Amino acid sequence: MVGLGLTRLEPLRLFAASSVSQGGQLNGGGPPSGPYSIDSLRARSVETARWLGDEALAGELSQVCCWAPAATALRQRPLEVQQRGAQRFFADFPGGDQLAQILLYTNNTSWRAPRFRLDPETLVAQHYELLQRRQGGVRLEVLTPERLRDRGGRAQLGLVLDRETGERLARAADRAAPMWAALSIFAGMMLDPTNELSRRMASRLSLRRAPDRALARTLTVRYSQVVIGAAQRAIWADLLDGANPAVPLLQLSAAGYLPLGEEDGRFLLLRPAGGSHLAGYRTGRA
Repeated sequence: MVGLGLTRLEPLRLFAASSVSQGGQLNGGGPPSGPYSIDSLRARSVETARWLGDEALAGELSQVCCWAPAATALRQRPLEVQQRGAQRFFADFPGGDQLAQILLYTNNTSWRAPRFRLDPETLVAQHYELLQRRQGGVRLEVLTPERLRDRGGRAQLGLVLDRETGERLARAADRAAPMWAALSIFAGMMLDPTNELSRRMASRLSLRRAPDRALARTLTVRYSQVVIGAAQRAIWADLLDGANPAVPLLQLSAAGYLPLGEEDGRFLLLRPAGGSHLAGYRTGRA
């Protein structure tokens, strides 16, 4: 996964499910010892909570069996506190600053009531800029679930690195341990947003026909790809000139827009909550 993950972005829902407890221990893969082991990560999370002066959070984190309940405990704190804690927690990780950003946006993604008000046009433009691609005549279009039929099936996000770049990064340094550590954490953080997305789509689609079920799966996979792509690029950020085109897509999700990708001259966003735009922001549709 660590090597192929650079060139093929696979969903981690099964990996997230495997992070549940066994004998009261925190699980989720990674090395059995060292700074990126599961036990070390839990100790680091407790130390970070105490550094923040939040003994109640430290107590909660010391007892959690997996990252999903830890995500819930963190989400109950103010965003500013979460941000400072994430920066402290990831300080020794490669790409720690970006990983802290990813945690903040992933763990606070809500499709029903987004906590962030961000301009989708600006974020899509940043995505293309970080990809070092011209947006050209590609226009932004926001879809509601009712308008999703037959749209987005061929959309491309452009997050997959070319094989040459992936092989170069894999040879540059052994970052398997921090990669697994980060992915184990974000797998837990993704569970609530993906489950909420599935529930919201179930209320909009019949889910009785095979196409509806396939569509619901595709949407949760697409969100997982955004999170995984952001984490992967963060770990190798110093070798990618700091560019992480998945972060603007993650911000779009946190603002209530699921990025589907480019299709037929349009960059498609899905607004699961309904409505084509947030108050004060244009959709940019043709």
